[in-house]
Amino acid sequence: MWKRTARRRATTLPNLATFFAQVGDPSIEDEDEACVLWLGTAPQVMPTVATLQAQLAGWATIPAALVARLTREQQAATPPTLLQRLALQILNGA
Repeated sequence: MWKRTARRRATTLPNLATFFAQVGDPSIEDEDEACVLWLGTAPQVMPTVATLQAQLAGWATIPAALVARLTREQQAATPPTLLQRLALQILNGA
């Protein structure tokens, strides 16, 4: 198994209250096929950077600068708008 540094594909979706990350195998040219792990595909499933890091353990590491940026983004996130709350209700099947 290979281990990779998470770079461009780790980010926050602040109004969905989740983070997501994709880990790809660099030896596979087709981007869709190269994706070996995709985390945070549902609202609120990865609520903190620490949760994301724990789920990536064994697959990838998040550089300290990116951890700091993600943490800042989460802290600066504004509460969801009415439209975003309605979208979350739909996503959660309410």
